[in-house]
Amino acid sequence: MFIAVVQFNPKVAALTENCERALAMIDELALLPYPPDLVIFPALALSGAELGGLVTHNAFAAEALDVARVFMTKASLPTLIGTVLPRPAMANTRFVCEEEILFAVNGRGSALGFIDMKCNAESQDYVESISIKLNGLTITIILDDFIDPDARYADSDVILSMIARPYQETNGLLTASSQIDSLRTDAISNDAWVVVASLCGGEDSFVYEGASLVLAPDGTVIDSAAPFEEAVFTVNLSRQSETPLATDKDTHHDIDSMDTKTLAKKLSPALSRKHDKKRIRPLLPYEATWKALEVGLRDYVLKNGFEGVVLGLSGGIDSAVVAALASDALGSSLVHAVLMPSPYTQESSMVDSKALAQALGLELLSFPITDLYESFQTQAEFNLGDPGTERALQNLQARLRMVILMHLSNSHGWLLLNTSNKSEIAVGYSTLYGDTAGAISPLGGLYKTDVYGVAHWRNSRDMVIPQSILDKEPSAELSFGQLDSDVLPPYESLDQILRLHIEENLGVDEILELINGYPLKTCVDAATIVDVLDRVKAAEFKRRQEPPSFQFDGINITDHRAWPITNGFNDHSRDIVVPTEIINYLGLLYREIGQGGFNLMDN
Repeated sequence: MFIAVVQFNPKVAALTENCERALAMIDELALLPYPPDLVIFPALALSGAELGGLVTHNAFAAEALDVARVFMTKASLPTLIGTVLPRPAMANTRFVCEEEILFAVNGRGSALGFIDMKCNAESQDYVESISIKLNGLTITIILDDFIDPDARYADSDVILSMIARPYQETNGLLTASSQIDSLRTDAISNDAWVVVASLCGGEDSFVYEGASLVLAPDGTVIDSAAPFEEAVFTVNLSRQSETPLATDKDTHHDIDSMDTKTLAKKLSPALSRKHDKKRIRPLLPYEATWKALEVGLRDYVLKNGFEGVVLGLSGGIDSAVVAALASDALGSSLVHAVLMPSPYTQESSMVDSKALAQALGLELLSFPITDLYESFQTQAEFNLGDPGTERALQNLQARLRMVILMHLSNSHGWLLLNTSNKSEIAVGYSTLYGDTAGAISPLGGLYKTDVYGVAHWRNSRDMVIPQSILDKEPSAELSFGQLDSDVLPPYESLDQILRLHIEENLGVDEILELINGYPLKTCVDAATIVDVLDRVKAAEFKRRQEPPSFQFDGINITDHRAWPITNGFNDHSRDIVVPTEIINYLGLLYREIGQGGFNLMDN
């Protein structure tokens, strides 16, 4: 059977547009000298993923049905494609859209039945897999998941995973060879072709990894698509395995006499890896993160119809990385950088910004804020008797810069890029309505140390970020001689604390216990941890007003943390470190009064 795998990049909720693009791709495949017997799209290809509240919107449900019927009628080749379809919620007056697979063939088709229409949304049982027959082959379809290693598909000739999987840093399909080896094992143990059709592209905070691939029953990768980018490739699936692989030099002579099941026991992922027809090169972690950020930013800008982006260049690492990323994602002609020096901007920062813009081929606009800044102080002193506090004057500079950037954004239709990183967002090291402004925060999911990591990787391709930017001490340059380290721990220590607190949800004593156990000792003590956690707590109200950022495997600090803004809890150093000690504390407060019951003691 000759198949085509389409790694598809839909626009979320643009059902008709996605349908028209998918049908056009199928029509192109139908014009090939040997058209595919089956075209395979990923899960959610018609609808896009992360639909949010649209899944319970009746008008969207009706549109999903309309588009499904159009697709099945017009598909010119047999096709499997993922979408969402509605079914009644509990009251039967509202609907909820859930994942489904359409099978279109010869102008007709149907949904496969991952949604049980006899059950309402609250009583639905999960359907693990569905099998169909086509051209004499049994195809087992798994929706939005990989193969369960404990499941067996002995009667399947092809096992198809149709997935929409967000990129998860080092857990990605092409950044973790163990995942590919797991698929090799699935192919070998089931003596079946394994096909992974994966969604790609950016949708708001998520970037779908792509990396679709086909493995033969002997575990070799026959073909694959590059991660993140839309692609189409074709593969001929024979009914029998390709020429089996020998496990070593001494066994090749009797391969022909082995039956398939016996042979499968002699194969291994390590052996099949050596014989891949299309070599899989796992992406380096920072390489994959850069590519995901690039695709996510490009799709965010273009799918939302913006005519370019604008950002401020400060001469620091964050704005430099965002400028390089935007240039890679959109092309230099669509990226507009703005230099806005104040009385406290060092000459070296201006030199570095100009060198960066020249290396990237960016348009660099200059809007000094000194006159505006001094004029405001004069007006404030005239009306109020003094120009303002030191802190207010520092924040004023950031807000004046945002006035300029938003003016350019409104005037030219350029999307304003925020340049904050996750470390700064976490501790509130930012100016509300100043450097918190922007429509998207490309680095909002990356801690400061990771910003340096992606910068070094990007420079390994070609040196676009000046070394002086990488080497300088981080500074907001809002007063003479100001450094981030004046108020924050070194970013290496800060990020250690933040990762444990935000990603692992640990408190002061747990963090201190873990850091004290690290082989490499740091200067982190309980007072530093308490200070950092207090800053994180105090910045909750700021984070609610931060722009969206891309979500890669960690906690999205602006969406998922969900601590109350009005919050009287203050963490501090105490004697409770591990959960068992909390259990022991509970033993002091409760006494057992019977099986499964506790009662308060008289204290």
